[in-house]
Amino acid sequence: MARSSRGRLALWTVGGLLVGVALAFLVLNIVARTRWGHERVLSITLNALGKSINQGSGGLVVARAEGNLFEGARLYGVRLHDGQGRNFVVADSAHATYDVRTLLSPRIVVDSLTLFQPDIWVFQMPGDSLWNYQAIFASNTPRDTTQPRIERLLQAGWIKLVNAHVRVETPFRADTTLPLRQQQRVIREALTDSSPVVIRRVGDGYVRTIDLRRIQGVMRNVRFAPGSPRGSRFTIESLAGNVHFYRKPIEIRQLQGNLALFNDHVEFDFPLGRLPSSRLAASGVVRLDSFPEWYDRRLGPAYDVAIRGDSLAFKDMQWLYARFPSDARGRLNLLVETRPGGVMITARNADLRAPGTRIAGSFGMVLGDTLRFVDVDVRARPLRASFIERMLPDGLPVQGLVLGGAEIRGNNAARVEENDADAAAEPEG
Repeated sequence: MARSSRGRLALWTVGGLLVGVALAFLVLNIVARTRWGHERVLSITLNALGKSINQGSGGLVVARAEGNLFEGARLYGVRLHDGQGRNFVVADSAHATYDVRTLLSPRIVVDSLTLFQPDIWVFQMPGDSLWNYQAIFASNTPRDTTQPRIERLLQAGWIKLVNAHVRVETPFRADTTLPLRQQQRVIREALTDSSPVVIRRVGDGYVRTIDLRRIQGVMRNVRFAPGSPRGSRFTIESLAGNVHFYRKPIEIRQLQGNLALFNDHVEFDFPLGRLPSSRLAASGVVRLDSFPEWYDRRLGPAYDVAIRGDSLAFKDMQWLYARFPSDARGRLNLLVETRPGGVMITARNADLRAPGTRIAGSFGMVLGDTLRFVDVDVRARPLRASFIERMLPDGLPVQGLVLGGAEIRGNNAARVEENDADAAAEPEG
């Protein structure tokens, strides 16, 4: 009988504990939905997230929060800044669902995150050794070398950007191998509104600005780990917007692929890219701090990019070279490489058409102080001279001709051969 009484007592005790836990959980959820509860839970959450931010180099501010903060939240007035008060991320509002247990861990796990009208500023100013996001998330506690290294990162299964503006700024300086007068001329020209690149002065130096505007997109399997040797990685499910890589924008209608950010370079592989009148694929590397010996890193990033255009309209590529004819289209493979003499653009397997002109073959262009054609092996049947003239800064010595056909081959020289009687020059029009 005593044993039975003890069993019933234990059962009631366990039941009471379970009821107490359930009631406590219910109360916490109710409190978490009140304004006072929001303030308390938000304070705890920000303190937990603050452990991932270098307190001497950054801070996180949230003006207001709504929702059950144990499972997710709607945040308003979000601002993440560096130690000098310069913004890294400012968002009108954000909606996040997450595993609250990870907020106390170096590895924060977010199920989904939507940022509304975020303004993101990524920069490395002249003289800086780190990018701003690397400094903000740098660990400010000495590492215990007796313990395994714990990687500090944020993982997100799904991130959506709504009308985002992303600005990237890198140090810029004229080629130091040039005489001082020429360096000064390069800087003056770069600061003009007619310069293809956007440069601004910062203190005693200059930075180049790349703008991504009106960005709408969705990313999956996001791994954000600044400073990690494994890098940060993003799978872009869809992205659209205007990219001001040069002053003239690239209008992206759709982009899909993978992007990886490392301490000294960026890797990307986009098998699908749609511009207003083109369909293409692109992959390559943009080097930020790992250059060949001949390169002056103060000039900014170096490029090694491959583009395959199955259906390419040259008007969509005028951001790269403004003199590309708007009425030309076709298919070709492009390699864009930073070389000692400038940016080398190599076209392979080209089949291009324009009114009165069809060109097939391969050629290269070096965009530096002057435009040079190299490794030319093209066939044109027919060829309208005005088509070539429009792409050359100084035009042609002979104007207003139509050549029935031509073959041009050479390294830094060109040889033109008439095919037959149809190749004789005749007045245009």
